Amino acid sequence: MEKSLKINLFIYMAISAVSFAYLVLPENAGISVPIWAVIQLICLYRIVPKKKPLLLFIPIMILAFNSFISANSMWRISNFLIIMVLYSVMCLMMVDRFSVKEVSLRFIYHTLENIVNPLRYFSLPFKWCADTDKAYIKIIKRVLIGIAITAPCLLFVSIMLASADSVFFYDMNHFVSRKLFYLINFNAVSKILYGILVGIYLFGLGYIMHIPPKEETVERKTKNGDLIILNILLVSILVIYTIFVVIQFRYLFAGAALPYGLSFTEYARQGFFELLFLSGLNILLILITVYLTKEKQGLWHKITKGLCSYLCLVTMILLLSSFYRMWLYNADDGLTRLRFLVFGFLIFESIGLIITFFYIIKPVFNIIAVYLLIGLFYYTILNMIPIDRIVAKNQIDLYLNHKNVGIEYVLTLSPDAAEEILRIKDDAVFGSKAACYLENLNKYYTGIPNRWQRFNLSLNKALEISRQQ
Repeated sequence: MEKSLKINLFIYMAISAVSFAYLVLPENAGISVPIWAVIQLICLYRIVPKKKPLLLFIPIMILAFNSFISANSMWRISNFLIIMVLYSVMCLMMVDRFSVKEVSLRFIYHTLENIVNPLRYFSLPFKWCADTDKAYIKIIKRVLIGIAITAPCLLFVSIMLASADSVFFYDMNHFVSRKLFYLINFNAVSKILYGILVGIYLFGLGYIMHIPPKEETVERKTKNGDLIILNILLVSILVIYTIFVVIQFRYLFAGAALPYGLSFTEYARQGFFELLFLSGLNILLILITVYLTKEKQGLWHKITKGLCSYLCLVTMILLLSSFYRMWLYNADDGLTRLRFLVFGFLIFESIGLIITFFYIIKPVFNIIAVYLLIGLFYYTILNMIPIDRIVAKNQIDLYLNHKNVGIEYVLTLSPDAAEEILRIKDDAVFGSKAACYLENLNKYYTGIPNRWQRFNLSLNKALEISRQQ
């Protein structure tokens, strides 16, 4: 490897270690997180062999900006994990091991494998240092050996002197427990260690980006799905689904009188997650069928495509039923975080179903990669939406319209909801609890040192509201 590239990787490692410890690890880090992402982009732009994979920094930047625009911490851990996955995919794209055309799960295996691969190169920076200057390494070894011999000797002599002289023991004990202990900032030391680990890990990723991939010999197996068996299975399932769809249109959508004394809200609440689970199984059945029969030809194959398309349509109706049930449920009980996420999931699953329909007709693209891209798009949008504020507005609107359903839940949300909670501060019933929420918000964040890394737009606005009360 060229000397200039080694130097750039060392610089990248050092900058990553320092910036991660200083910008990402502080408690309640805000604006400093997107700054860290910008620094990463600049560093990688200088060292990567290809620039096009850096487009993955678009979702990375969006996830990083969540720490700046929202005070809701529910995404922090998952954002970190997703960014690790995106780094891994970026690395695979650098070495041409990621393909959106190949219909295979192998790229998922490579992505997960590549997350762990940098651990294999943790010792590489130290080996490069050792190879650079042998004499220098010998001096370092001699210094370390001297420290290793001196430390136990000093400890032994100190213990003996403390046993021999009580005044010396008292002074040493006072120095260690009262002064030396407080001189060491263990929180800062832990952050430095974490930063170093992250720096070495990113060094390993940067190194992998310059390693030519090993050639893989993959045996291509012919798909041999039995069309008759699959068609019998599909027809049997579709008969049941057709009966279900007729019932849905008759009672849920058309508003016919329900039997057994059920109300529409009670009917809507029943079986929501079961329908969601079935829609997932239907998609899986479609994908397996198309995968096993994509190389087939003839009339039976056309029948299979028609049945899969009909199953796709039925699944869309299941999703519409689930969406409408959730809509009725929400009208009665109001939004929560989970219900909001479910609404979004149903919308994006419907988009995936439309793409599945085109995949049934012409399976020439990697449908799994497309699903993952849709999932990433959905996740990044969630990071940009103030979920807690929307949920709080919905619940407070219902409360002000004399529906006391989830107002207690609103008072457990993040500072993103502070502006909406302010609307009920003068309420006769919940006004005192709303005022207590704003007061506790002010007390908690006032007690935390005000560092620039923690600046957050939503939190800053919430604190302004709470301090005006």
